[in-house]
Amino acid sequence: MQVASAEAKPLGYFSCDRPELVPLIPAEATRILEVGCGEGRFANTLRAARPASRLEIVGVEVNEAAGRVARSVLDRLIVGNVEQLEVSYDSYFDCVVFADVLEHLVDPWNMLRRARGFLTDGGRIVASIPNVQHWTVLANLLRGRWDYAEYGIMDNTHLRFFTRASIHHLFESTGFEAIDIRPLLGATARARITRLATGGLAIPFLARQYLVVAQKSC
Repeated sequence: MQVASAEAKPLGYFSCDRPELVPLIPAEATRILEVGCGEGRFANTLRAARPASRLEIVGVEVNEAAGRVARSVLDRLIVGNVEQLEVSYDSYFDCVVFADVLEHLVDPWNMLRRARGFLTDGGRIVASIPNVQHWTVLANLLRGRWDYAEYGIMDNTHLRFFTRASIHHLFESTGFEAIDIRPLLGATARARITRLATGGLAIPFLARQYLVVAQKSC
């Protein structure tokens, strides 16, 4: 089977602002590594939200076209597959961001172990990871369907799939303390009603992804 390539994605795929991640970046963090920085839209969003901070943002991006756009907003851009690159920063970054990235990797466990080495003591990972327990995926499984798409939970470049429990284990098993794993829920009225009617029990089936904050363990 041929694995879909990130290079084949339309350029708009790499243009996400991700404002919901900004509050998760520690206020004191000034040196930030963003793995999978795309066109640099999140870096732009973070700089705009913290104009008084002297941020140093380094990005890694596999898509060369997106990387060319990102260069203007990053302090340094590294182009290539992060799993195959030497990233020569030891105990340097206050925060490493993986915004919808870990699920695309062959070995996200090894990537997180490497990321520990990039972080200062007490440094943090901020990540967003799709939730394969979402009701749409389960409904398709009940119909015998496992269909890939250009975007979303069933993105055709996803190699790994996670639930909240497996996300927690991913970080705890690679030298991090998972401080916060919060669901990102749909804004539809049906999602709100379902969540309220079930007293929150339906959240694992409504969350399209989880936002994660994890701290480097001693």
